[in-house]
Amino acid sequence: MSQKEHDTPFKDLKPSSKITVIVSIGLLITIAAAVIFGGYFFGIKGLFTILGITYDSNQTLLFFILGCFAAGLVIDPLTKVVSLIMIHSLSMRKTALFAFVLYFIANFITICLVDYFMDSIYIPDALLFVISAFIALIELAFDHQPKS
Repeated sequence: MSQKEHDTPFKDLKPSSKITVIVSIGLLITIAAAVIFGGYFFGIKGLFTILGITYDSNQTLLFFILGCFAAGLVIDPLTKVVSLIMIHSLSMRKTALFAFVLYFIANFITICLVDYFMDSIYIPDALLFVISAFIALIELAFDHQPKS
């Protein structure tokens, strides 16, 4: 692009420049999504290997992760609503213990729900608690909300 094209608004660019910008942004978003999902996939795969959880194939693991994301899209907003109700109606402060218990329950329900519907993966009950607690600790560590 020339210096003149750097200063022009997007709507005034030539069609070839618009296509270049759109493709570049799409490529950046695709690469970022692939890196993030790859981190999740290999992180879960490593965790399952360490804990001795058995699954049939990488495709099974992929479906498990996608199932957890889908279930999380339903359960996480419900968790936020429960958190807000309990904080405001019961005059409870959102302490680290309260947040950990809430995250633990949400993670446990999510993983149990996906595990229930997938026959090709086997997670022992004791490990459901361990994984849920581990993920809850990670969520608690990255929770940057002010403690009110």
